[in-house]
Amino acid sequence: MTHRNARLTPVTRAELTGEVERGWTQAEVARQFRVSRATVAKWVGRCRREGLSGLQDRTSRPRRSPNQTPGPVAERISELRRTEGWGPHQIGWELHIARSTVYAVLRRAGLHRLAWLHRTTREIVRYEHESPGDLVHLDVKKLGRIPFGGGKRFAPGFAETHSGPSKGRSIGTDYLHVAVDDHSRYAYVESLPNERGITAAGFLNRAVRHFHRQGICIERILTDNGSCYRSRDFRNVAAAHGIRLKRTRPYRPQTNGKAEAFNKILQAKWAYVRPYSTNLERLDALPVFLRYYNHQRPHGGIGGATPASRL
Repeated sequence: MTHRNARLTPVTRAELTGEVERGWTQAEVARQFRVSRATVAKWVGRCRREGLSGLQDRTSRPRRSPNQTPGPVAERISELRRTEGWGPHQIGWELHIARSTVYAVLRRAGLHRLAWLHRTTREIVRYEHESPGDLVHLDVKKLGRIPFGGGKRFAPGFAETHSGPSKGRSIGTDYLHVAVDDHSRYAYVESLPNERGITAAGFLNRAVRHFHRQGICIERILTDNGSCYRSRDFRNVAAAHGIRLKRTRPYRPQTNGKAEAFNKILQAKWAYVRPYSTNLERLDALPVFLRYYNHQRPHGGIGGATPASRL
């Protein structure tokens, strides 16, 4: 690709060589095109040897790279990446070479992103239940509370460096209990003081009533293996509403992927979308965000529709 500041393109190179062929001296042509005489001589020589194809851009890569990683080692790195899915650190430990060298080899081979490896263990498996309420995903997202005055995000230079003065004692954590409908992606969120069983049970009771007001009757709930979801209080509330409980596989958060994906949206579009001067200011913005998410925001997982439109 021609550099954006390059004076000559393949078209102007052809014009340049044409002027020389019509009898103009190389010095005159260099002055006309505002380039050096050596540049004119280079393109005229290429055109006479190779024709117009010689005027195209060429790679600047050297013909020889004696310090490049040997071929057998590069092949072994690529093989471990494809078969084991290891990253640069683990491959470097296995082969006793620097992780920066491993990453350079993976980048040249186009294997530096796992998403680009078409392996069966890396395939994205998507599912969606047919009706709202068939399955609701529950999760808890923890967020550190914002100190009065906004904390480090109001520090000078934070926008450039994303760092600020170290804070003192922690002022606590907000536990965001999240419920996301599998079919519609409709979400209900409450900020609660902890993630104990009795707290999760109370959230479930209120979530069931909220979804019922939206016309959704919850049949099944999917949670992780947290202690609050395994508590007797939580099971009793689920049984009282006739809800079946399902749990994810241990150490497999992607099983509860819709709740995890919503947590990312919650962070990017509400929790950290702008600096808040107090924690209360951020919590006051949560209902506003939820109305926007449920009723206005196009959702990529449901073809650009809004969650409320699928109820």
